[in-house]
Amino acid sequence: MLLILLIVAFIVWLFAMIDAYQYGRIGRLLLHPKKALAATTMELPPLSIIIPTHNQATALRRHLPLILEQDYDRFEVIVIDMNSTDETKDVLERLELQDARLRHTSVPASARDISVERLALTLGFRAAIHDWVVITHPDCAPVSQQWLLRFGETIVDPHKGMQNPRLKEPDMVLGIVRYDEQRNSLLDYKVSFYRLWNEICHINHVLSGHTAVRAEGGNMAYRKRFFLEQNAFASGQGLKAGAEELMVNQTSTPENTALMITPSAMVIQESLPSRRQWTKHLVYYAETRRHQKHAHLFRFKQTMRLLAPWLVIIAVVLPWLAGLVSLFMEGPIISYGYTILQTCLLTLFIATYIATKLVWFNKTTKALRCNNYYLSFIIFELQVPLWALSAWLKRRFASRNEFRKKFV
Repeated sequence: MLLILLIVAFIVWLFAMIDAYQYGRIGRLLLHPKKALAATTMELPPLSIIIPTHNQATALRRHLPLILEQDYDRFEVIVIDMNSTDETKDVLERLELQDARLRHTSVPASARDISVERLALTLGFRAAIHDWVVITHPDCAPVSQQWLLRFGETIVDPHKGMQNPRLKEPDMVLGIVRYDEQRNSLLDYKVSFYRLWNEICHINHVLSGHTAVRAEGGNMAYRKRFFLEQNAFASGQGLKAGAEELMVNQTSTPENTALMITPSAMVIQESLPSRRQWTKHLVYYAETRRHQKHAHLFRFKQTMRLLAPWLVIIAVVLPWLAGLVSLFMEGPIISYGYTILQTCLLTLFIATYIATKLVWFNKTTKALRCNNYYLSFIIFELQVPLWALSAWLKRRFASRNEFRKKFV
């Protein structure tokens, strides 16, 4: 019986160790790149930046100048106003007088049969002058003035960086978005961790040669010609959220999807203001997942990653605790010796698992210049499946009309 218990514990530990090692993949690539990351000598393409917005005048006033100050020769910025009722129009008109590269358009108030967000993006693509379109949000700000430069380099020479080995020529470039980490509440730590955890899982999936399943809409580029050819919003037109994510999901292949994961290419998004907003975000994503294609392998891998720490608790930690208790109970000498051996082996399993996971996850956060989580990582990781389950249940019992445009 003891031998069977140790064999099961070893198998679970080995599976969990492989999963723990995968957390460091991005960190290993960024800290010890095998390929040169020097600036390319090729001519960089002109870029069109589109920003859909609704009642975000303050965010536009704060972040648009940072985009207009980018160290890039040829680009334009198009803001698509989704029927804002605040000072958005005034802010845009004042900024347009200061920089001719900025212009804006508006979504018709009478739009039907398509969500406002999807219509805004479609209008932005059609209004774009250049073939490559960068999509971001009003509450997002690039971390450096080389943000657009990283996009241009990835488009013309993607294999200089860390890429899917099957990539041929990109039609889309996916970047990283993280929440502003200046606030220090427990909610901010949870929200930032959950987003980073999902980013790491998805980047590892794409780096392994698979199709992109999801994307961060605040930091991505898409070829205009490809968008028009693919009719990227042909499905899910009535959904309120998930426009950019489903656009990538429906049209991505291993041969046309590039990653942009260097720290200078990241975008910082303003933190969610409340727990209610975070819950709403999770529930809407749970609805978006229902419409994803070619996601079975990604979801299986993600489920295994969710289960790994709980399996360790069941197969390793609980027997370890039972062994500790039995050491203080009277029993045969031979049983006592086996219990000591069992406890020592399980202690070794637990210590190496926790150390490996902490080292590699925090190495990745260091490479991405994010906050380190240290031991709190273990606590948050155990909560991830609970957060996902809670969102699924809320989505399951919510009205379907909650996630769709209310047609008039």
